[in-house]
Amino acid sequence: MVIYSHSQLREEHSRRDIESLVSAGRIVRAGRWLVTPDESDAVVLPLRAGCRPTCATAARHHGLWTPRSSRIHAYRPRTPRLSGGLLAHGWEDRWVEEDPVASPGLLLRHALRCLSPVEVAILADSAVHLEKVHEADVAALRRGAPRRVARVLARVDGRAESGTESRVRLLFALKGVEVEPQVVIDGVGRVDLRVGRSWIIECDSRKHHTDKQAYTRDRRRDKGARLLGYLTTRLTHEDVEEAWPTTRSELLAILRTGEHLREPADRARQRRRRR
Repeated sequence: MVIYSHSQLREEHSRRDIESLVSAGRIVRAGRWLVTPDESDAVVLPLRAGCRPTCATAARHHGLWTPRSSRIHAYRPRTPRLSGGLLAHGWEDRWVEEDPVASPGLLLRHALRCLSPVEVAILADSAVHLEKVHEADVAALRRGAPRRVARVLARVDGRAESGTESRVRLLFALKGVEVEPQVVIDGVGRVDLRVGRSWIIECDSRKHHTDKQAYTRDRRRDKGARLLGYLTTRLTHEDVEEAWPTTRSELLAILRTGEHLREPADRARQRRRRR
């Protein structure tokens, strides 16, 4: 997926060559830009409308974990409303970048005024994890954010390996519950999240839970974890993205039992060795 300006292509191609590339379908016109055919419609449509893809739409373009949305997020200066199903981000006076798609840093700034605080933090989590922005960039973003968003951005942790993992981690972190991502547990292996002392939460991808070998391996590992004193909860992508209100209630119900505070066997052994 590549986006060119006409001047960029003219550095290596004549006007006739460019027209031939368009005719052959090797590049596609998108307003004043030319894009490769594999570029998504969510990027092409705002470019054709004289806008700039930003917020969640730009995040998807950059490979970040993005919240579910059917809207296309587009920027045009001082434009409160856009047609064609485009969601306007027009509160800034000008586009501050050369590229037509918002960079990770800019899209996060635009997301502050569009997405929920948790969704902004999920984008930031992903951007840090994928090394698209630095922790210092998130700190600067937090300083300029509304208080309710800044509170959540303070919990950004680039160790999470998926957006579903980030959402679940933030649920506990924002309640002051100890939650650690990507922990290696002796006798179990690496787990997505450890809540408290003894609650393992695994956030499986769409593909993961359709893999029979992975399913068998995971259940064997869960049995081993249970023998060590760990409770394991497995969440599918659908549990977190499509049924989150129900899943959230179920997780909080487990939390209220206090089972996550029990000390498992491996940590008890470590404590005895330190004495």
